[in-house]
Amino acid sequence: MFGSRLEVRRFEESVLQYEAQPVVQGKILLYGHSLFTRCSSITTCVDNPRIEEELRMKDGSQAIVNHGFGTSSADDLLYYYSRLVRPYQPRALVLATAANDFGMGYTPAEVMDTEARLIDWFKADFPGAPVYCMNYIPTLTHKGMVDLYTHARTEYNRLLKNYCKRAGCIYVPLEQMPFFYRDPADAGDYDKVRSDVFVGDRVHLNSAGYRYFIECLRELFGEGGLL
Repeated sequence: MFGSRLEVRRFEESVLQYEAQPVVQGKILLYGHSLFTRCSSITTCVDNPRIEEELRMKDGSQAIVNHGFGTSSADDLLYYYSRLVRPYQPRALVLATAANDFGMGYTPAEVMDTEARLIDWFKADFPGAPVYCMNYIPTLTHKGMVDLYTHARTEYNRLLKNYCKRAGCIYVPLEQMPFFYRDPADAGDYDKVRSDVFVGDRVHLNSAGYRYFIECLRELFGEGGLL
């Protein structure tokens, strides 16, 4: 099959909400699926911290623009690039995709190809700006199972890591973030993820999980000299 498997305008309402806010340029821009959406300024998850408010520059000024939206796929991110990325002239781009794509019928190679095209556009528009690529986020949904998602996740992570090495992007292995595990020795094992940092759907982080996640990002961006 050629082209998108999706109705690419399905997130128009969320995009219009972002576009209704002032355009702030020169910030770290988060762009991806619900990992970002549920800690954004437009989220309805009232207990979750807003990452734009929590992560600040040393002088207290804004560091983050968060443009996460819904159950987005790589195709959705590519489609809205000209509206949600380019006008904001980010000094760094942080991408998170693949968590939804496999269930929509995309293969890991297709996801990686689309993500790479988006990064090509960004590099052409903003030469020298770093790109952070987050791999497949741990959840509890497929914990202890060997299924289609296990193989797709493994292959996507492999492709993304290799791509980042070739393209000069920063690979961010989410499954290595220590807050996902009770025992530090388990870090990196998708089957040993703790349950108390997720909401009842076993997929999305709860407010405590987001506070841990934000601290991991603070360390990551601090090491990169972005904060």
